[in-house]
Amino acid sequence: MKVLFVYNPWNTRRPNESSYDMKLKGSFEAAFSETNEHTYEVLHYGFENDVIRDNKILNEEILKRDFDAVFVSEEMQFHITKETAKKLGKKLFNMLWDTWISISSSPEINLRIALKQPKIWGEHYNPCSMKELSEYCNVIVSDTGYGKIDTNIYAMSSPYDTRIYYPNFDEEKNIDISHNGNMYIPERIEFAKIFHNAGVDIDYGSKAKGYLTNSDYAKIHRSAKISLCYTNSIFGPNHKQRKGRIDEIAACGGFMLMTNPEVMKWRNNYWFEDGVHYVSMDQSNCVDKVKYYLSNPDERSRISKNFYNEWNAKYSPRPYWEKLFSFIKD
Repeated sequence: MKVLFVYNPWNTRRPNESSYDMKLKGSFEAAFSETNEHTYEVLHYGFENDVIRDNKILNEEILKRDFDAVFVSEEMQFHITKETAKKLGKKLFNMLWDTWISISSSPEINLRIALKQPKIWGEHYNPCSMKELSEYCNVIVSDTGYGKIDTNIYAMSSPYDTRIYYPNFDEEKNIDISHNGNMYIPERIEFAKIFHNAGVDIDYGSKAKGYLTNSDYAKIHRSAKISLCYTNSIFGPNHKQRKGRIDEIAACGGFMLMTNPEVMKWRNNYWFEDGVHYVSMDQSNCVDKVKYYLSNPDERSRISKNFYNEWNAKYSPRPYWEKLFSFIKD
C-alpha cells in the first residue's frame, strides 16, 4: 500500500511541531515501520517557504502523485475540490478533525447539520460540504459519532504515535491531578474555580514555560494519578466533543475523570464505558471523586489498565490504519 499524507506542517500552538505530523505520519510509522508492508510520502501546504501555497496547485499536485490512498487534513483555504474527489474516488480520505455546529443539544443533529454545511468557520474555508464530497470519497469524523454514520462517512478515534504516547505502569506518578490543556473554554474555567475553592490543587500543564510538545503531553499523562478531561468545545456548551485527549490519556495508561459521558455513546455503541475504562464527573461530584480516587490507588490502577487495554486493542495505530484501509473497498 502506497500512501500520501497531505497536511499543514506548521502548528501555531506548537511551533516547529505539527499535531498532524504526529497523528498521520507518526502513527502510521508506529504501526508499520517494522514490517515495511506499506510506504508513504508527504505533501505539505501553507504559507511558509518550501510548501505549496495555492489551493489549485495543491489539488493538481495530488492528482499527479501515484498512491493507493491519500489522507488530506484540510486547513485554512486549502481543501479538496469536488472535481478532485470525483477523480480520486474512495482512494481519497478527507480527515474532519472538528465538527463545528452547536445548534442542538443532540450530538447527532449537530453532526448531520455540520456535514451538510460548507466548511466555513474561523480561518477554514471549503465551499463544498462533507456530505457532497462523500458522494465520491471517504470522510473521517474524529470528534463525534461511532462507526459508519452514512455512506462513505465514518467516525474514528484520533490516531496517536505510540512511540510518544505509551504507558509505563511501573513509573512513579508524582502529579496528583493534572489538566493537560489550555484554559480557553468556559467549562474548564468553571471546574478550575470549583477545585480552587475546595482547596484541591490541580497541575495545569499549560502553565509550563514555552509550548508543550507531544512528548511533554505524554510525560504529564504518565506522571499523573488522575488526568482530567473536559469535553465542552470552543463552539459552545451544546457542542460536546470526543476530545483527542481521551486517546492521549488512554495510550499513556492514565486514569481519566471526564465530563459529559454521553460523548462516549452513539446510538447503541460505546467507545469506552463509564466505571470500567474511565470515570465520569460533573460539577456536583468532581471534588468528592478526585479525593476518593486519590485515596484508592488499586481501583485507579484497575480502571486505567482496562482503559489502555481497550484502546490498544481497538484504536491504537495498527487497528486504526487497517480499519481505514478497509473503507477503500467498502
